[in-house]
Amino acid sequence: MFLESIDASDSSTDSTKMYSLFKSTIDSIGAENVVQVATNNASENVKAGDLMYVGNPYIYWTPCAAHFINLIFGDIFKERPFSTVFNHAIRMHSYIVQMSLLLNMMKRFTKKRSLVKPAKTRSATAFLTLHRMYEQKSNLKKLFVSDEYTNNAYGKEARGRESADIILSPSFWNNVVHALKFGGPLVKVLRLVVGSKGHQWATCTKQWIGQRRLEQRKYKRVFEIIYKRWDSKLHSPLHAAGLVLNPELFMTMKRGF
Repeated sequence: MFLESIDASDSSTDSTKMYSLFKSTIDSIGAENVVQVATNNASENVKAGDLMYVGNPYIYWTPCAAHFINLIFGDIFKERPFSTVFNHAIRMHSYIVQMSLLLNMMKRFTKKRSLVKPAKTRSATAFLTLHRMYEQKSNLKKLFVSDEYTNNAYGKEARGRESADIILSPSFWNNVVHALKFGGPLVKVLRLVVGSKGHQWATCTKQWIGQRRLEQRKYKRVFEIIYKRWDSKLHSPLHAAGLVLNPELFMTMKRGF
């Protein structure tokens, strides 16, 4: 149920002002009717949430899960080989799209399919773009070994040869598969938390359980990054209560995933 909207542009950088906005809304509804306040993760909102907890210890501030998942993606893509594979993919794609003739040449090989697949968040867009490239792996290889490309000026200049080397490199595609394996469950969770369907956190927990079934030794560093972000802000007594009150999830946890 929508209550009201407030222009907080003059308050969004001040934790005290943001707390005042939270408090006025809580007071109008009645503190006994409020369970949680969900906001984005700006430092001002975090501080305002702390102030709110002092006066209302039974109302929980909940950070934006989508933003945290984006931060997780950002942390992971600073690590090798993920940083390398994404930088190579971006470099190759940027070379193609800045040349209209080369872009049209690529689309003839990909049957007019673009390599960019827009999503609601930057991280999801990056991941889905990498997935689209993997779908077009065979066509991209055909492009870069074709006479049309190799005999063209594009195929002879440094950036063109570099792009061909990237697409024809087995290690590049091995790292793409590696990135897609770990990123798939995170993107599924991200789609859920930015969508409008109900029971989001229950489904998120299922996806999280599925994530833990991956080869944990192989993805040890990835899990360290996920847990560091997750443990710092996303744990909440509300989530624990929701888990216990959901028999399907609770029994799955008791069975050790």
